[in-house]
Amino acid sequence: MDRIKLTIVMLLWGSIGVFTRSIDLSPIILAFLRAIISLPIIFIFFLAKGQRLNYKFSTLKPYIVSGVLLGFGWATLFYGYKNTSVSSAVIIYNMCPIYVLIAAPTFLKEKITKLQICIISISFIGLFLVIGNNAFDNSNIFGMLLSGVSGIIYSLIVIINRKVKNKIDSSAAALIQILTSSIVLLPIVILEGELGRILTLDSKGILFTIILGIVHTGIAYVLYFSTYHHMLSIEIATYSYLEPIFGIMLSVTFLSEILSFTQILGGIMILSSTYIGEYIKSKKEKALANISSL
Repeated sequence: MDRIKLTIVMLLWGSIGVFTRSIDLSPIILAFLRAIISLPIIFIFFLAKGQRLNYKFSTLKPYIVSGVLLGFGWATLFYGYKNTSVSSAVIIYNMCPIYVLIAAPTFLKEKITKLQICIISISFIGLFLVIGNNAFDNSNIFGMLLSGVSGIIYSLIVIINRKVKNKIDSSAAALIQILTSSIVLLPIVILEGELGRILTLDSKGILFTIILGIVHTGIAYVLYFSTYHHMLSIEIATYSYLEPIFGIMLSVTFLSEILSFTQILGGIMILSSTYIGEYIKSKKEKALANISSL
């Protein structure tokens, strides 16, 4: 059942790019609405687990920081979806595990191996292949750049989560992060001066925005976190690679996007190398856990 849940979650997250293309709102407003609409569902999930926010501020601080990053991560990814192909944005965004590998020696005090250096090198070669001739297209390169920024932001969230090591329940963490992201994005949305555009959305745009908040975020987060205590981290990491695959398949099917051979090759290099990196990390964590249990 958990594997079915994760597959559904990855399908939902993989389809976000296609949905955002059909909503005529700026990425900042879209990120804000995604957060604010999903909040009631996350809050109900939080209450259903019998949780309370009776934590010290020092305990909540890392989750507040990651919540700020989450809001901007969503916004930059939406900029990527709207300014380059969804396929390219998805592949570039999924460089995130490589950024974690690069940052791990500094922030997590982890040693980097020769194999990991090789993995990083292969991923960046793949990244250059995905970008290809689009580097000379100003509109495309802007979208690709922001997709990359989104991946970097998400890698910072991963590093923060690994440093705090789940000090609070996942439902509480999700509630704090999404609440924080909506609070941080609100003044930017107001300053942007396009809040009134929400009222001009057609019925399709309204429906897709509601689905983005309720289904792609609220329900997807609940399903995702409900598998946390039943599956190994390597299993979850393996299923996460369905997200870019679904994203590419859906963008080809519904947006008629076409990837060149070099872009497909680059995508394979990025996704396969990041998977190997996750597999190595999981094996290392499992070995350390076995040693500590002796």
